[in-house]
Amino acid sequence: MPVLEIENLVKHFSAGGGLFAGKKKPVRAVDGVSLTLDRGETLGIVGESGSGKSTLGLLSLGLIRKTSGKILFLGSSVDELQGAGLTLFRRKAQIVFQNPFASLNPRMIIRDIIGRVLEIHGIVPPGEMDGRVKSLLGEVGLREDHWSRYPHEFSGGQRQRIAIARALASDPEFIILDEPTSALDVSVQAQILNLLQDLQEKRGHAYMFISHNLAVIRHISSRVAVMYLGRIMEEGPRNSIFSHPVHPYTRALLASVPKPFVTNEDIEDKVIAGDIPSPSNPPPGCRFSTRCPFCIPVCREREPERKEVGPKHSVVCHRAEEWV
Repeated sequence: MPVLEIENLVKHFSAGGGLFAGKKKPVRAVDGVSLTLDRGETLGIVGESGSGKSTLGLLSLGLIRKTSGKILFLGSSVDELQGAGLTLFRRKAQIVFQNPFASLNPRMIIRDIIGRVLEIHGIVPPGEMDGRVKSLLGEVGLREDHWSRYPHEFSGGQRQRIAIARALASDPEFIILDEPTSALDVSVQAQILNLLQDLQEKRGHAYMFISHNLAVIRHISSRVAVMYLGRIMEEGPRNSIFSHPVHPYTRALLASVPKPFVTNEDIEDKVIAGDIPSPSNPPPGCRFSTRCPFCIPVCREREPERKEVGPKHSVVCHRAEEWV
């Protein structure tokens, strides 16, 4: 049974105008997403800014209310969880945010930041809490004596290690990682990614890793979902997505990855024509039709269906068969 199942998930935000602006259309941040997350795997969510990646992560944790659709945790609807079931979900579903400078309480020492999780969920007796905090710090590569310091005394990479230790404190089934390395130096990014992989091998939990960085997604993910304007355009195993991308949007994203040597033709090929449509007024038919160089009339008239183009590899494109 998957740890997390998302079925036709929709989140529309109301967009109220000013006194004379009139009624505005809702912002379709997530618009019909279906995904599964299995134990021990890393699902990479990639796409441009504004594609709905972070909103999807927050919805998965129940931190914002969905408009419609289903979110299932170990087969149970998150919306219907109450009492002990809801408490268990809050314990088993964790998140590591993008900015380690803002996600830690600056007025609390590290012992209390991590220990608060242990206290709320009653994971260890009070007499064993200090030992568990020190053990968690050791797991993420920090020293035991770091527990008495405040967040401002640490570097960005160390703060993110503390945030990871806090997420691990409740022994979660899955963790949402929302751009966890984007605020860090490249060398530190690699250390954090390797740490996350080591922890996953040791503990067996699942990750939903959200990023716009394709190199990071390729390094850590076992499966990849490509989002555009609130929808999944292509999904499949990491090797299949990166070695044989099918959707024009996926191919354009991969072409945009910097190369050591480029020509003028390479630069022109990298650019995706046009602007991203407003999520409050997406184009009819295919969401990518206004920017797709392979667009044909049917793309603007009818929404494409999801097609299987390989083992566990699916794409939403009218012309998918031409590139398989």
